Amino acid sequence: MKHVLIPTDFSIRSLRVVHGVVERFGGEPLNIVLMHAVEMPGSIMDLMMLSRRSSHYDLITADYKDACEIIKNKYASVIHSLKTEFLIGNGKGLFRNFLLYHNIDVIACAAKDEFRKAGVNSYNPAELIRKSKYPVHHIPLAPRKEKYLVSAMSELFEV
Repeated sequence: MKHVLIPTDFSIRSLRVVHGVVERFGGEPLNIVLMHAVEMPGSIMDLMMLSRRSSHYDLITADYKDACEIIKNKYASVIHSLKTEFLIGNGKGLFRNFLLYHNIDVIACAAKDEFRKAGVNSYNPAELIRKSKYPVHHIPLAPRKEKYLVSAMSELFEV
């Protein structure tokens, strides 16, 4: 059984990596950990109040939860578990311990990094992944299609 880590920004697009992972490992049983990285709280009060009801759990949208359920159902014969976990902090040792705790064998990322911050404390874990000594599989995703035309008026409000 393979234990796979996939970084996520809670977008549906980031979940498309799961399809590539299932194809790459060809029917081998998988435990998938979807990881979102957030900075360690800066104040002592925030650290004391850090719990399962923390504000970073509000980043998980209903669409993301529904998409995870659809993926679990679609690949029920292959995916034994699909869970979302938070990496709180940004140290190499912390990341190594996170990988060891979850028994991660391989990390899978989108070939083209399109990370978007889901919250003010979110950060892109690409640097931590690059520095880790774990094997990384880069999964190519289809190019993004723009659904809506951008009006000229909206360009006035861009910084």
